[in-house]
Amino acid sequence: MGFLLLAACAAWADYCASGHEAHPEGVLLGLLAVAAGYATGRIAGALTPVGGLVVPALGAAVFAPAFGGRVVGDDAVAALLTLAIGAACCAGYAARERGARWTARGCTLLAFVLAAESLLTSATLGALACGGTLVVAGSVYRTRRRNRALVLLGGCALLAVGGVLLLAHSGGTDPAANGPATQVSAQRLALWRDAWQALGQHPWRGVGPGDFADGSASSAALQQGAEQGWPGLALLGGAFAWCLWSLARSPRPTPAALSAAGAMTALAVQAAAGPVLSVPAVVVCGGLLLGLAAARP
Repeated sequence: MGFLLLAACAAWADYCASGHEAHPEGVLLGLLAVAAGYATGRIAGALTPVGGLVVPALGAAVFAPAFGGRVVGDDAVAALLTLAIGAACCAGYAARERGARWTARGCTLLAFVLAAESLLTSATLGALACGGTLVVAGSVYRTRRRNRALVLLGGCALLAVGGVLLLAHSGGTDPAANGPATQVSAQRLALWRDAWQALGQHPWRGVGPGDFADGSASSAALQQGAEQGWPGLALLGGAFAWCLWSLARSPRPTPAALSAAGAMTALAVQAAAGPVLSVPAVVVCGGLLLGLAAARP
């Protein structure tokens, strides 16, 4: 199903690009990056069920404070830390399942360090997403049935996307307010309104991949809708639903799978209100975490 979904996303992007002066290369490369990250995660998770999760989390812990802000920006750093927290918590539960208690405790400590590092960034939503991932991972300690929790997480992502679409439709806050944060918000709301108008004018095929606002609408959902219409937005939602479905079928322990699902949901919330999916590292690491969490040891 994952292969068919990726193929459908690629085919629809090509179809939307036909007849427009569009640039679908970015979308196609993004799909390739997700597939490569997922395949790498499945292989690494099968060979080293715990180490494959710990190594990326440790790498993020070192990279984020040293180079992250200068290389990819604070929003993307927060997204990477969110995924790293999910990987660390997933590794902790996997180690506990195998009886490695000290390794599990080390993974827990690593997750708290990553959450603390997120507070050093200027991305408020990213820091909240990191904290939310940590809360979800801690609250599923004794959970045995994962389907209900996955439905709740999917509902959280849907509410975030719905809130962004509602703000784009209603026009947001008062543009006359002052302050740097308000000006940034006003600029982002203006992009959201423009994307919503483009979606309304071209509901079927959009304006073409890569042909709206230089490829950045500060929202993955609105970007997809403006460039590929409602069918493209439905495909993006289907991709996230497939992520949760893969974790529902994962052979990993239920708390480990739900920890990864919490990180993917937090990433979806960040992507709904920010341009984090335009950073290749975030896309690759998202696929990597999904592959690691869905791997069969």
